[in-house]
Amino acid sequence: MTDRIGVLLSLRDDLDLVRRSERLGYESVWAAEGQGRTAFGKLERWATATDRIGLATGIVNVYSRTPAALAQAAATLDAHSGGRAILGLGVAHPGVVEGFHGTEFDRPLARMAEYVDLVRRYLRGDADGFDGEFYTPERTRFWDAFEPERAKIPIYNAALGEGNVTLTGEYADGWLPNLYPRPRFETATGWLARGADRAGRDVEEIDVAMYVLTSVDEDPAKARRAAAEHVVYYLRQIPGYYGRVAEEAGFADEVAAIRAANSDATAADRVSEEFLDLVAVAGTPDEVRTGLSTIREMGVDLPIVRAPAGVEDEAVHRMLETFAPTPSGEDTT
Repeated sequence: MTDRIGVLLSLRDDLDLVRRSERLGYESVWAAEGQGRTAFGKLERWATATDRIGLATGIVNVYSRTPAALAQAAATLDAHSGGRAILGLGVAHPGVVEGFHGTEFDRPLARMAEYVDLVRRYLRGDADGFDGEFYTPERTRFWDAFEPERAKIPIYNAALGEGNVTLTGEYADGWLPNLYPRPRFETATGWLARGADRAGRDVEEIDVAMYVLTSVDEDPAKARRAAAEHVVYYLRQIPGYYGRVAEEAGFADEVAAIRAANSDATAADRVSEEFLDLVAVAGTPDEVRTGLSTIREMGVDLPIVRAPAGVEDEAVHRMLETFAPTPSGEDTT
């Protein structure tokens, strides 16, 4: 059996990359949104250019769309793709929610739990209303125009902290961490199991998918520099979250030094080899394939590889080829 693997194309909207991902045997392709093109807009377009590959939001936040609007978009994508939609959700962060959408970033975990519950109700076509803390629809059935392709679409939660990972175990179908230091992973799987136990679920039923920062070059120093620059962006531009996880993994001094640097270039110089090896796989093709095997061995069911932000398309194609389940690029039908 071929090992499962997905790919995050982040903010890219390139049909050639999407088609090649499918030809090379990737299980799913994930579209980020942030403040760029909508994830659903890209995925609808990608659906017309592919036949088999899963089409995943990676991620959309739970503040900028109502659960009804999200369910409509997901059901539409699922219908147009023949049942290939996957929902990657997240609470995002105040920079996106407040700075871009102008919505208060309040009680994210309680909102996420209610949001997932409501999305599932809409997809099932439940007739009853819902009296929630954040949403109070009078009815959750609106499928008068069409019946959904599937009454259940897989939902992944992009969780990092203890409360959110526990919530994932209780409510979601999959866990989607990003830039997660490997020493924290074993601890976090305990949080996931705690949440699953609360819901009377088997934790093995929860798909552990992880964004894996991968930087591939025959010159390992060049590969590692690109990965370090990516890490710097997340630690300097997104407050809390990633920095907190790194601090809890024992890198508080390093996070402080990176944030105190007077430029991103100087900050990248302060990313240690030790820390980079815990949050990324970077190096030659052979080195990164070995690194990905280590990630699988620690319990990741679905690695989702992503290239560093800002690299040229050539680097993305190199990444796709390096990790391809079908190295020849032959069609897998």
